[in-house]
Amino acid sequence: MFLMLLLMVIFILQSVAFITLYERHLLGSSQVRLGPTKVSLMGFFQALLDGLKLLKKEQVLPIFVSDLSFVFVPGVSFFLMYFSWFLLPYFYGFVSLEFSLLFFLCLLGFSVYSTMISGYVSKSKYGMLGALRASSQSVSYEIAFSIYLLCVMMMLGLLVLSVNSGFLFLFLCLPFFVMIVAELNRAPFDFAEGESELVSGYNVEFGSVSFVLLFLSEYGSLIFFVFYTLCCFLVFLFLWFFLIFTLLIFVRSSYPRYRYDLMMEMFWFKFLPVSLVFFLFFFLVGVL
Repeated sequence: MFLMLLLMVIFILQSVAFITLYERHLLGSSQVRLGPTKVSLMGFFQALLDGLKLLKKEQVLPIFVSDLSFVFVPGVSFFLMYFSWFLLPYFYGFVSLEFSLLFFLCLLGFSVYSTMISGYVSKSKYGMLGALRASSQSVSYEIAFSIYLLCVMMMLGLLVLSVNSGFLFLFLCLPFFVMIVAELNRAPFDFAEGESELVSGYNVEFGSVSFVLLFLSEYGSLIFFVFYTLCCFLVFLFLWFFLIFTLLIFVRSSYPRYRYDLMMEMFWFKFLPVSLVFFLFFFLVGVL
């Protein structure tokens, strides 16, 4: 069991390393600037060298901050992301949960606290504002996200995430995709790290290992949600994974940052009523 847990950590780290390299090349290609193509054996070691460069950076602790809490909070974010990977339906069952979808909702709600506390312990006004934006955005979109997830649960009659739920739910996929982008604080909804006004948001004071843990938790959650979307709506194939991830990157490179008040209005007056209509429809279908 310990060996499987260690392999899971290694695979997540490797996937984050190469998926960030893939994102950099796609973003560069979208602006006709592909970048270096022959860095350490045609770029194979580029992700590893980037990680070593981040670990070498110095961590400067802010004034009046608790050293233990400042270092501990990014670790909590990483472990929350790490626990969520055990909810996926693997071909080998070394670990399983009877109510994995409900446990996923608990992890999703608890992750808001790590973001909010990380901005608070940094003792920075920019970090606090970024944490408040990220937490309010995540809490708001989690309501519609949970309702959409309940729709899938009611139609399948399952509390465990299963492979290939089918193409029946394709008409739910587009709003679900937008809510995932907002939940992950990705562009055009990246208000937690709006560089123009918040100076990288809640992680502005973190560096070295702390920043690496926050970075890993962010991109690990992104990869997990892509796999999660495949399990709910599409066939579980790696080709679909790269297509969805490529779509996420091109959304980042194509659309400008949304306005915060318009985003909250879009949730409360558009996504929430639509999700309630879907929930009522699936409930009536299940009853009849």
